[in-house]
Amino acid sequence: MARYIADRADEILDFTCDLIRTPSVNPPGNEVAVSRVIMDRLARLGIDDARVLAVKEDRPNVVATVPGSRPGRTLMLSGHIDTKPAGNMDEWKTDPWEPTLKDGKLIGLGSGDMKAAIAAMTYAAAALRDLGDFPGRLSLALTADEENGSVYGSKWLAAEGHLEADVCVIGEPAGVTDEWESIHLVSRGCALFKVVVLGTQMHSSISDQLPAVNATLKMAALAIKMQRELRDYLTFDRHEYCRMGPTVNVGVMAQAGVTYGVYPGRAEFASDIRTVPGMTEAQVKADIQRFLDDAMKEDPELDATLDWNLMVGATEIDGGDPVVRHLSDAAFAVLDRRPRLDAFPGATDAAFIQTAAGIPCIASFGPGMLPRAHSPNEAMNSSGAAEAAMIYALSAVRYLSEGA
Repeated sequence: MARYIADRADEILDFTCDLIRTPSVNPPGNEVAVSRVIMDRLARLGIDDARVLAVKEDRPNVVATVPGSRPGRTLMLSGHIDTKPAGNMDEWKTDPWEPTLKDGKLIGLGSGDMKAAIAAMTYAAAALRDLGDFPGRLSLALTADEENGSVYGSKWLAAEGHLEADVCVIGEPAGVTDEWESIHLVSRGCALFKVVVLGTQMHSSISDQLPAVNATLKMAALAIKMQRELRDYLTFDRHEYCRMGPTVNVGVMAQAGVTYGVYPGRAEFASDIRTVPGMTEAQVKADIQRFLDDAMKEDPELDATLDWNLMVGATEIDGGDPVVRHLSDAAFAVLDRRPRLDAFPGATDAAFIQTAAGIPCIASFGPGMLPRAHSPNEAMNSSGAAEAAMIYALSAVRYLSEGA
């Protein structure tokens, strides 16, 4: 099995490049072309039990299964097939959709987040198919829409009962300062909300003659106050893998006013909070509202309303789960070092695979580095896809064999 992957290292890299060349930007969201590339490759590799499942025609998910020779556990490998938009094209030194190899790096949109992992999972499945004699089964859940809420991806797949496994490994980038840095047992959650600030909309030429509240300025002052103080309002317990606690990001988007000549009567800013295990949606909402109530008591002119969007809860897998040990052992065999156990800073599809489908999840263990994701000139080690395929295949066989 190891020889199967080693002999195809260049092929795995080429497949990663094919996936990068196939745009799957979300928003707006359309994974049809990239799902076809994946389905074609699965068929070429002899993986016949592969299906496209979709609640919307243009938002397909790819689900595949490689059965073993006898009953046993089921291990799922999961990754998302969409990417964030490229952003400011002027900041890219290369075409985001033309993968470029330079100085041992693979540069391209979605290289580490997470098309290399998708290629690796595909070839890990092919390696087990080639092996044939193993217990249980390996499944793939390659999902749409992860970058914009997972509504058409893992959330729908879980709700409809399309996901079944004893455990799942998600291939999000494992590195923050180094590649393959950590096996992430925790997927932090994410609370998304806006704050709407109201003022006095009127002709701007008389703003110095009549009492008026500038909604834009009130919004700016409130946003600064929120960034400084909101975290102290949040209710949470300390967690060994979330040593920094929740992360508050105020003003990730903002909008105010109408046009020139109009004194601004409405402004709003969006924020997100990266939550830790134990934080509930009801409590987070209550904490934010308490902050806003106190801010309005301090400033009687402030009129601020919480406009809640959604919260995806944090998840956690037991560090004693056998899959953790097997991933660590496989990583040591391939990389000659063991990743530490940690929390993934962001949210992942674990929110739905674990919470809704009931499948314990490794929140993140894949090639690439998180700081390079969602950024111009996204890049990762060119060896990462083949390394990931080997790690996934070795850990899968060991995990499945132990459970026989």
